[in-house]
Amino acid sequence: MLPAITATAILLFLSLLFWMIYLTKTLFDYKKLPKLQENKLDKNKESYPFISIVLPTRNESHRIKGCIESLKKQTYPNFEVIIVDDSEDNTVEIIKNIVGNDKRFKIIKENEKHDGWIGKPHALQQGSREAKGEWLLFIDADVSFNEKLVENAVQHAVKNSLDMLSVMMSVLCKTFWEKTVQPVPIGLLLFLVPFSRVNNPENKASFAAGPFILIKKRVFNKIGGYEQIKNKIADDVELAKLVKESGFKIGLAHAQHLIKLRMYRNLREIWEGWSKNIFMGSIQKRGIKSKTLQLLLALLGLFAVFDVMVLPFLATLVFLTLNLLKPSAAWQNLFLLSISVWLLSTFTQFYVHKKYWVGEPRYTPLYFLGGIITMGILLNSAFKTLTRSEVTWKGRRYKSET
Repeated sequence: MLPAITATAILLFLSLLFWMIYLTKTLFDYKKLPKLQENKLDKNKESYPFISIVLPTRNESHRIKGCIESLKKQTYPNFEVIIVDDSEDNTVEIIKNIVGNDKRFKIIKENEKHDGWIGKPHALQQGSREAKGEWLLFIDADVSFNEKLVENAVQHAVKNSLDMLSVMMSVLCKTFWEKTVQPVPIGLLLFLVPFSRVNNPENKASFAAGPFILIKKRVFNKIGGYEQIKNKIADDVELAKLVKESGFKIGLAHAQHLIKLRMYRNLREIWEGWSKNIFMGSIQKRGIKSKTLQLLLALLGLFAVFDVMVLPFLATLVFLTLNLLKPSAAWQNLFLLSISVWLLSTFTQFYVHKKYWVGEPRYTPLYFLGGIITMGILLNSAFKTLTRSEVTWKGRRYKSET
């Protein structure tokens, strides 16, 4: 009994230390990133670079409306939209009804994929070949944005002499499971990714968010486009890494006030979506080929999520119950320790997620549920990767190869 209690106390202290570091790190990162600012456009349309917006779609009938309407309302005067579709539902019909006779929009059918390609990179590569723009803007169907987004993003990229720009966006969560699960993996990414170093050309840190990547077409072609990362699950992160390693300047900025992302609608989508990339994307980014190291990374991830997301709440309940059943100074002290850690984690996540516009922060007391489900997702993702099983996403099956 004593060794178990001692181990639990040590784990709680580790969790306490983690949340103190988490708060410091995420707030430091937040302050280091610039915010997209609104500037007045020159009235001369020709003075602005032509932008080719590339949008891949597959069975997006439930969410494409907001994205297309956002594109139509953009104030930027010089752009085209290339929609690369591979849908089996009525996505195209919905798009056509919204677009009408707007000549800026073009819909093409996605070509058959060759061996080694996965869905999204293939569609983006095909769209880039059709693009006439000086800049390419890759977006996803699950975003909606302010009419000034493209205008402000282009101004920021040009003003700062960037070759590639991605942005931080607000994460919408509407259903119960979105509100309790989605913020957990996203919140952990806020800790794991060194956002404050991305904008430093002298530092190798890189990052991009797939729903919004603005890149010079010349640079995209020079690095070989998506051909170089055609089988990468986390294609956005890999593209940023490739661009920076090739000597080009990348940028990351706050745009939560301008762009909204709703990744998944229910628990099934959350499970499938994160199972697809939470583990495989991590080891692909780090180039970990050894199965032993992959297994160790999976176990470390499970332990970490349990320690910081689940244990504080679980220990609070256990030690409260023990102290009520058999009052003692030991149970009382352990209860006070565990509830202190849980309250710190709850406050920290509430504050940080509110600042980064992630989900609905008032649900933070229930994030221990999200932690349990995230552990299940990580276990599922690691199992499929280690056994080279197939992962399913949007009706497609992908081999889990590293």
